[in-house]
Amino acid sequence: MASYVLDTSAVLTILNDESGVDIVLGILEEARDKEIDVYLPFMALMELEYLSLRRHSEEETRLILNLVEAWPVNLEYPTLTWLHEAAKVKALGVISVADAWICSLARLLDVELVHKDPEYDEVPGLKVIKLPYDSGE
Repeated sequence: MASYVLDTSAVLTILNDESGVDIVLGILEEARDKEIDVYLPFMALMELEYLSLRRHSEEETRLILNLVEAWPVNLEYPTLTWLHEAAKVKALGVISVADAWICSLARLLDVELVHKDPEYDEVPGLKVIKLPYDSGE
């Protein structure tokens, strides 16, 4: 059974109706039907929250978070094993701390990371589904 980790960019693809929305919606549909497992790292939620707070009120942000948290995903919170894996990825020096947390979960679970972020291209041993960019990004 295939499984996936969603990067913040994959979540935003749905919320902003960007290129690749059909791919991410298809993944969530399969998760809803219990055909696959989908994981959403705590760091993706944190990024979503601060990005939303820059554009929306706290009340609107809470509604957005409630919507995403209701998706058929497994919300993942830190463990020591995950922390050590994130540190190893960050030690490579090629990505942000947030992205190190997000992609290290995919490496730990040996699943594909769904994303739009070119930083991930430099992470060894990472399986990915790279979503298309919208023009102008």
